[in-house]
Amino acid sequence: MRYAATTKLIQQQSSYQNNQWKPTDQREIIQKELRHRIQEALQAAQKLSPADRLNEIRQQLLEIQSFCDSVQKTFIFVEQSIACAQYSLGGQQESATLFRGPSEDASVAICVSDRGSLLHRNSGPWQIYCNEGDVNPIGCIAHP
Repeated sequence: MRYAATTKLIQQQSSYQNNQWKPTDQREIIQKELRHRIQEALQAAQKLSPADRLNEIRQQLLEIQSFCDSVQKTFIFVEQSIACAQYSLGGQQESATLFRGPSEDASVAICVSDRGSLLHRNSGPWQIYCNEGDVNPIGCIAHP
């Protein structure tokens, strides 16, 4: 499935290079592909054991970064150790790893707690993909 999406994007990128696409079209296509790949990463990590989720998210983000390099776009993510209470995730003594953009107040982020809870936000409340009992974000949305 990832191959088909990438092939389509490469074809669209080629069309752009032949002046059939405006730069805004290219940007929208790449943003759509990034959202798709992030959702795929979350879905894949959700199916893994709690111990394997952090490495899966890290690996998928590195692959997204590599993809962006291939289409001459920049994708920067920061990996940061946090206390869950810092980001309204609940848990007093719990810690987690936060993946976010270069801005400290980035609205898009993925969080994997030390116990393996998996959360994502995109300009809104946290969505819980897996809850291992160590998080209880305020105003969260449970992901189906």
